[in-house]
Amino acid sequence: MPVSTLPTGPSIALVCLLIGFLCQVARHYRRDPALLLVEMGTFAAGVGIPLVVMRPTIPDFIAIPFGNGALMFALALFWQAVAQLNGKQFSRCGLAAPVLIWLALCALPQFRHSLGMRVEIAMVMAITLVVLALWQLIRLPRETRSHQMLIIVSGLHVLSCVARGLLVALPSLARWVPLMLATIPFEMLTYVVLWPGLMLTLVAERAVLEARAAALRDDMTGLLNRRGFWQMAEHVPQRGMLLFDIDHFKRINDTFGHATGDSVIRHFGTVATAVMDREAVFGRIGGEEFAAAVSGLSADELGALAERVRAAFERTPLSDELLATVSIGYAPATVSDRSLGEQMALADAALYCAKQRGRNRVEGGTPNRGHDSGDLAIWAGPTRLPLSGPKMIDITMG
Repeated sequence: MPVSTLPTGPSIALVCLLIGFLCQVARHYRRDPALLLVEMGTFAAGVGIPLVVMRPTIPDFIAIPFGNGALMFALALFWQAVAQLNGKQFSRCGLAAPVLIWLALCALPQFRHSLGMRVEIAMVMAITLVVLALWQLIRLPRETRSHQMLIIVSGLHVLSCVARGLLVALPSLARWVPLMLATIPFEMLTYVVLWPGLMLTLVAERAVLEARAAALRDDMTGLLNRRGFWQMAEHVPQRGMLLFDIDHFKRINDTFGHATGDSVIRHFGTVATAVMDREAVFGRIGGEEFAAAVSGLSADELGALAERVRAAFERTPLSDELLATVSIGYAPATVSDRSLGEQMALADAALYCAKQRGRNRVEGGTPNRGHDSGDLAIWAGPTRLPLSGPKMIDITMG
């Protein structure tokens, strides 16, 4: 495609202004640093591309350093935007280095007067920046279509830059120069439309995913809430169920205040999470009630896991003045097609038994064969006597 048929500089600048305006609007609804960097990168491309395209009418001492310098700055901004999405710290050196290197090279007369040298170095710098952005994109969880499209576009851009660099560096391939020129519109489309547009879409889609995830999380503990736990636990294979209830929680609130009660809830969530397998689905399903769904454990293994949680919570009190304990009921995966509701009912019956038998203990519930309900099989979790002392306020008696 001949260069003369490319969009004019003003048209490209207007498109960049429009996309930059959309980025600014989006930032009013979501304060994401990546959006600001995309907006700046779009404006930088809106300055650089017209200067490069309009070189016949713009002096080389302006177009070469500032046109390509602005494009390097745009690429660096897009790289930093993706790094922000990946949780990386903003790098001022990474942002400034490409521009400073290009301006320093433009100060050399040999560099200014050699088109081949400028193209080769520009391609190397562009490939480096795009590969850095592509590496960050690959490391992000690929949850959305826009993310996958960004990877494809970035990969094609790398291939385009490599091909153009080879065509310039190897005189024997001079007959393929028109092909090199044909890649220029794609690169400009990438800078002006594809990257900014896909980045905007990616940030928006991630915001939707985060909002959905937040709706399934408990605000106090950060664990799954009842809805989130139910959704995830239903998909656990060979599911064993654990139900936890902090003992005498109302008395904790009445004695120490609701702020301390909230601290006890958070503390139990931390302790139980540390004890259980990372693959366990664990959540807060009520005020002081928690549940866990664990895959592939036998009844004895499930009971042993419950006892480890109970013991860990008891031996790590929140303070010297407060001893909180937990009662646990569990239901092993005895029947493969048992519904989550039925299994939770069995674990709840076992938990009720643990409460009736003195609290701070573990009980296991398994129905008799051929019946929907039956006697509870008791796991021999020890019952610990409450500690006492001059500073200890005993909340476990009663």
